[in-house]
Amino acid sequence: MMPLFAMLIAACSSYGGRYAAYDGPQSAFGDYLAARYASSESDVNKAAAYFASALKKDPDNTDLRHRTMLSAVFSGQVEKAVVQAKPILEDDPDNRLAVLIIASNAIRHGKYAEAELVLRDAKLGPLNQVASGLLHGWALHGQGKTDEALLVLGEVAQAPVLGDLALFHRGLILAQSGQTLAADEALGLALGTGVLTTRTAYAMALIRLSSGELDEAKVLVAQRLENNEREAEALYLAAKLDQASPPVAVFSTVNQGAAEAMFGPAQVLTERRLYDLAVVYLELALHLDPGHNASRDLLAQLFELQGRADDALAMFTEIDPDSPQYLLARLNMANVLFRMDRKKDALDHLHELAETTPTLRVKRALANALQIDKQYDAALALYTEQIEAEADNADWQLYFSRAVCLERTDRWREAVPDFRKSLELNPKQADVLNYLGYTFVNAGENLEEGFALIRQAIELSPKAGYIVDSLGWGYFRLGRFEEAVAELERAVMLEPGEPTINEHLGDAYWQVGRKLEAKYQWQRVLTLEPDEETDLEVIQAKIEQGLPEPEIKKLASDLSSDLSAE
Repeated sequence: MMPLFAMLIAACSSYGGRYAAYDGPQSAFGDYLAARYASSESDVNKAAAYFASALKKDPDNTDLRHRTMLSAVFSGQVEKAVVQAKPILEDDPDNRLAVLIIASNAIRHGKYAEAELVLRDAKLGPLNQVASGLLHGWALHGQGKTDEALLVLGEVAQAPVLGDLALFHRGLILAQSGQTLAADEALGLALGTGVLTTRTAYAMALIRLSSGELDEAKVLVAQRLENNEREAEALYLAAKLDQASPPVAVFSTVNQGAAEAMFGPAQVLTERRLYDLAVVYLELALHLDPGHNASRDLLAQLFELQGRADDALAMFTEIDPDSPQYLLARLNMANVLFRMDRKKDALDHLHELAETTPTLRVKRALANALQIDKQYDAALALYTEQIEAEADNADWQLYFSRAVCLERTDRWREAVPDFRKSLELNPKQADVLNYLGYTFVNAGENLEEGFALIRQAIELSPKAGYIVDSLGWGYFRLGRFEEAVAELERAVMLEPGEPTINEHLGDAYWQVGRKLEAKYQWQRVLTLEPDEETDLEVIQAKIEQGLPEPEIKKLASDLSSDLSAE
């Protein structure tokens, strides 16, 4: 990913491309350099502090003021960003980010007329035009000018990028104005656009509940779950309906609606991988509505993508337990901890979650974590429990995961039925085909089928080096070393940084007499940060002594005899 600020400035600022060097007073230069370094390390809080310090020493530097404003938004300090945005807007009334910051802040504090003035005449680019138009509508609605707000939303709907979001906001404003039938109609049209459908359906269901249309709300929720059984908002509402407990209102105020004006575009921008601009929108959404849990959840996910794992964990922790995002956020916290190499913390977190919320989804996450941690027997018990609980609804991944646990605990024959069941449920899974095929080849049984399965996997994923490695290693095990070399060279080209594949290629080179190249490949393994399964002592012994020829030849001979007998 491009450095955080460089990408954002290109997207949001009129001054993109002018930050290559600092030419202000030397007294501010140290702070400027420290800020640049902090931003390159994704330490947004330090970057914001250093940029602000530099600006104090060089207050007339326009470029530095832009930097300070941007860093304040990235660190969630929108009020501080407003201080910088005001002079920027005076010099440039169409500055995209300054317009959104000042307008959002005005709406946050109920100054709707002030927000309207900022938004009314601003000429913004396509990425910001829709967000500003939606905010303009909410600023008008906040003043009681609902008809004017709906006219503005009609104009927004014509925008070539994200214009369909206007229908959703039309529905929310109509609902807040007491026009329930018209609101339901508008949201129904919004649902048909295919943009932000989960959020739209959530709003429709909440409006029906608030109007006493309990049966209609239940039907809508059931329809959503029929198409996606894991939709967080629908699951949340289904639980509330079962408990006859009222859901938290999330679309009932002007500020909540304005926050949606930032969240909707941010979600679409995220889908298009425009992460930096999405972060800006989400920070503004949270400024408008600090209780906007959907923004908090998405922002946490983006933080991790941008190397801000600690910020991601903190953001996930702040999500309200009485919200649709809560359970998934807790699961995502475990994922973040794993990727931070905090396995024990992740497992403790999931064990605790499984005790407080013992759903199949949580238990499955715990089973997956245990498998990653190589606690195969514990994972196996949980997978078996889920398969029995879900019966005919158990999916291919459950059977595959249980099969892997069995194979890793030297019970590969017991694993074969689960591998086959997984393929029966989903025949086009390259990983399952490869795993079963390699299991057969590695064990020296069902060799013809094993090679056929690996070749099917390669057809499905021809660029997966680890699958090509299975084919090459299978040839090696049969003593067909020239063929092994050809496939393993291809595998290394596909995944040059994979230690096991490089080790296998070294073994194959040795067997065809290319001993210098073999030692090079083994030495390369030591430079590639091999995982726990790579025995470094064995690699070092190969470098010093080569392969034990008689053992390899005997094994290859035995497997070749088995293949000939089939």
